[in-house]
Amino acid sequence: MKISAIGLIGLCATIVFPAVAFSATVAKASGGISYQHSIDTSPLSPLLQIAGAGIWRIHYNYHFTPVDEAIIGLGYMNIHFDFGHTNSPALILGYRRYLWKNLHIEYQIWPCYDEFYEKNEQKYYKSFDLWNEFRLGYKFNFEVKNIPLYISFQWPFGFGLYASNKPASFKEHENEKFENRYFYQFPLLFIGIKF
Repeated sequence: MKISAIGLIGLCATIVFPAVAFSATVAKASGGISYQHSIDTSPLSPLLQIAGAGIWRIHYNYHFTPVDEAIIGLGYMNIHFDFGHTNSPALILGYRRYLWKNLHIEYQIWPCYDEFYEKNEQKYYKSFDLWNEFRLGYKFNFEVKNIPLYISFQWPFGFGLYASNKPASFKEHENEKFENRYFYQFPLLFIGIKF
């Protein structure tokens, strides 16, 4: 069975957005949120790009209850392999739930348009990809000159859900070993500002 990406996004929107609107009303009535909005990004992205695993992202986070956050953002993946590289802008949709203090779990889904360049064939493969990521993290809040900031450390586990058009070399690489299909190897670091 093929998954329709537009259908999946539509289903998520039908379920998530009414819940977000209802929860936002409850949160405002309870007055339990100091800052409802934040923006964060990873300062590690330039280092990853130098290492050939460039994943850039910026998130807008909306606290709709004291323990729930909706995430929307933009991402870009430029990952290099021996046989080619990705060129993949993405939309980021996510949800974060705080379990205890600033300990949280998070889920993100990345619908992407990828122009994968295959070096051996000297050809671009254009495709729609759908990536997802689960994360466990902790946020450290602090202030600098009365500006509310935070650092968030997260441990990811993710994998591709769908890819419409990839070269045979990419598929072979993905099936060679566990680490090529799933990513979980290193923690992520984000720095953000609340408002």
